[in-house]
Order: sequence, then structure tokens, then C-alpha cells
Amino acid sequence: MRLKYVVFVVAAISVVLLLAFPINMQTNYEPLPITEKVTPTCYPPGKEPTAPDFALVDQYGREVRLSDLWGDGPLLITFTYTYCPDICPVMHVIINKSLPGLTPVVKRIATISVDPERDTPERMRLYADANNYRWIFLTGPREQLERVWDAYGVFVSIQRTGDTYVVTHSADWIVIEDGKVLGRVRGMPSPESLVEYVTLIAERRCMEVS
Repeated sequence: MRLKYVVFVVAAISVVLLLAFPINMQTNYEPLPITEKVTPTCYPPGKEPTAPDFALVDQYGREVRLSDLWGDGPLLITFTYTYCPDICPVMHVIINKSLPGLTPVVKRIATISVDPERDTPERMRLYADANNYRWIFLTGPREQLERVWDAYGVFVSIQRTGDTYVVTHSADWIVIEDGKVLGRVRGMPSPESLVEYVTLIAERRCMEVS
């Protein structure tokens, strides 16, 4: 009887969490609707822009500086949000499908929020766990994130409808190492193309990027 009671309580808590934090399960994106033009950019050695450093908060509530992530190898960052109804779920699926090819090339992958009001650390942890996403999700105060978006050339705009809103933003995949922006991919590449571009950028093979 006690075991049944515990099971019931756990189930009830799970239902409450799902109602309080609706999670978009990213499982039905086959084939990936990848149509946006993809523009890769690779900066030759010695001509890389500076990668500004910022302190943000990960999905476990820990403060993380970007410099903590790029110190021992290339870091890939993207910009999305967990309530996104369109582009972000596809970006997350692209990352997930790219992981086998990306992990030998970049040391870490981090997704930075474009919706700080709703993307709390707890929300991002529940979202990542529900979808089995094993990379870093970062958020923070709006003022801080606005500086991050601006510093890395990410377009972000809010469209409000009544009491709700959606965030329009560019699709950016940026490769950073040792305080330098090695390159970026803008658009929606296939997982295979993303791995190819990121590999060329990270290995400084800029002449082969096109």
C-alpha cells in the first residue's frame, strides 16, 4: 500500500509540473523543414573578431562565463528559446542530430536564450531533460542578454498579441575559441552541413568554406 501511495504521489507531481511548465517535446521533425538560405563565414587566422565575455546562468542555476566554456577548445553557441513555436525546435533537432559529428570538433555547445522572462533556469532544465538534450542552456537578465545579442550580431524582436508574444530572431551558429570568433553559420543548415561548416571553421580551413 505504501508503494502504491508513493507511485501515486510521484505521478501527481509529474502532472502538476507538466501543467505548470508545458514542455515542447521535439520528436516529430522528420524530415527537417530546412529552407532558409545558409551563409557560412570563416575568419582567417589573425583577422578574427573579439568574442565578448559575459556571465550568464545555466539550466542548473549556476553562473557560467562564456570564457569558462571556450578555454579548452572551440565552443559552439546558438540563440533560441523554449516557448518557440517554429524555428527553435528545428534548431534543437539539428544540434541533436549533429552531436556525433560535432563532439570531436567542438568541446562544448551552448544555447543562449532570447526570451529571458520565460526561460528561467528551471524551465530550461525541464525542457532539456524532457527532450534528452545534453548540452548547455544559458539565460540571464534581459539587460545582460541584450548586450550578448548585440555583441554577437543576433537579431531579436518581440511581437505581442494580447497577453502573449513570440520572439523573432536570426538563426546563428557561432564558433568561438580563446576569446575570438572563428566564424559563424547563419540560416538553417542540415545536420550534415552544420558539421561540415563547423569543422572547417574550427580547423581554420577558411579557404574551403563557401
